Amino acid sequence: MTNERSDHDGTGQAVGPMRSTRRGFVRTAALGAAGLAAVGTGRSADATEVTRRPRSKTKIRLGTRVNQSWMKSDNDNDLRYLKQIGVDYVDITLDMIEGYAEHGEFTRKALKTLVDRLGGLGLKIERANSLGPFYLNAHLARPEGQKEIDKLKRMAELLVDFEIPVYGIQACQARLHLANDNNRWIRRRGRGGYQYLHFDLDRVQSLGLKPKYKVTSDQLWKGLLNIYRQVIPIVDGSKTKVAMHGNDPPLHNFVGSPQILCRHRDFDRLFSEVPSANNGITFCCGTRYESGEDVLKGIEHFGKKKQLFHVHFRNVRGTLPENRGYSEVFVDDGDMQMGQVVRALDAVGYDGVIDFDHPVGITGEGRLPKQYISFAVGYMRGLLHNL
Repeated sequence: MTNERSDHDGTGQAVGPMRSTRRGFVRTAALGAAGLAAVGTGRSADATEVTRRPRSKTKIRLGTRVNQSWMKSDNDNDLRYLKQIGVDYVDITLDMIEGYAEHGEFTRKALKTLVDRLGGLGLKIERANSLGPFYLNAHLARPEGQKEIDKLKRMAELLVDFEIPVYGIQACQARLHLANDNNRWIRRRGRGGYQYLHFDLDRVQSLGLKPKYKVTSDQLWKGLLNIYRQVIPIVDGSKTKVAMHGNDPPLHNFVGSPQILCRHRDFDRLFSEVPSANNGITFCCGTRYESGEDVLKGIEHFGKKKQLFHVHFRNVRGTLPENRGYSEVFVDDGDMQMGQVVRALDAVGYDGVIDFDHPVGITGEGRLPKQYISFAVGYMRGLLHNL
């Protein structure tokens, strides 16, 4: 007798040549009773051939966003959860790094501490996103803004040294100028009662929100270009790229304050004014759709120029031009066919990360939106596996 196996083990998996063994005989007999075993040199009429599916060849990677709240669990179990559901890359806010919340920048030691902590759990930082309030004077082209730009430059040097792929330096959001930014959103209920955020432009305009001071588009462009012209040379040629998300909501005039990065042409201006292979876009599917522009054409446009550096995989219902509002819903419950989105990304050779972006409220959710994240990650993984 021999320990070699037969051509099939009864599950349809090819396992190599063998002769009959007592264990093989028992297994064949048992499977034969279920109509699954091979009969002679053939197979039963009811048998199903099961083969391993070839691994997807897409270069698109899966990630998720995190913030300070993810750092508070005992033994880092919240972060372990992300790894357990198949997340390898995280999109962080810089206030997760010690010292940033107090000073608007961080030290090499503080960055290393976070990188090592995440790395010990099998997680890598894909995108490190700055927070707008720390650089408001720079965006407004005020003289005191140079100190803020110097901080952005020092952080850029550190991110380059640590080879963090994406550095988020964001547009100046109009809400930074408002005296009262509360109640912009209302909560609505979807299938089964899940809660999602809805933006109603007419309602927001009726709230009487007013800017605290006068801001002009020219002023914002002057400030932003000054920031980029100083930061981009630091990352140029490195493995770190600066990715612009743009304004959300994508309105050039938001309750009396201008916003300058709302349409594809606005991003084109930024990238042409400060040309670099390291200057590109965080392509937020939700925000781009809200603007009324074609998401698939946007992916093709920026993808062909090699300017797609990060993707927020958010689905919404409604656009500002057509509906004067939009709803941030489940990733499978919006207007967009997200399978088309991943195919468009794959078609232009996108090799960055997609992350779910904004969560929705699910019954039984705890301190962190783990239920929605599990759904979104599984949904995205399924789409990627089918490319």
